[in-house]
Amino acid sequence: MELIKYLTFLSAGRKFAIPFHDIRTVLVADTMQPIPEFPEYFAGTCLWEGQNIPVIDARKRFGFEPCEYGNRSCVIVCETNFAIRNRLGLIGLLTDTVAEMADIDPEKLQPCEAVNSEAYTRYLRGVYVDGGQTCYVVDTGMMVNDNDFGTIRPE
Repeated sequence: MELIKYLTFLSAGRKFAIPFHDIRTVLVADTMQPIPEFPEYFAGTCLWEGQNIPVIDARKRFGFEPCEYGNRSCVIVCETNFAIRNRLGLIGLLTDTVAEMADIDPEKLQPCEAVNSEAYTRYLRGVYVDGGQTCYVVDTGMMVNDNDFGTIRPE
């Protein structure tokens, strides 16, 4: 079985991963512009290659305690297929910090079991254990709700 490359990042002390083939770039978080009336879990937008990219605050989206982002905070810009519209688009994910590249055996990826209706597992593709630490694989296409899709208009 061929290993798949992931970029790992930290949010509220938890480790997450995004498939490397989905990532277009990683930006410094200070490039964001807040947008009035965006859903609460959006940090705003960032400019990349002449496009305004909607940025989701990972902490808020996953229901973690918000924080002031620092000089290690990053926006991971991903191209994703938005599950609610079956359409490709760009989305940014604001994270505490980028951690490392990891090669993961797809056979080690396990499904996430939802503990309750408020669990953030609906945004995940699966989970694996890396060096004794749990790592959650993010499904960026599930990060936007149907009600919010018209607000952000990903191109």
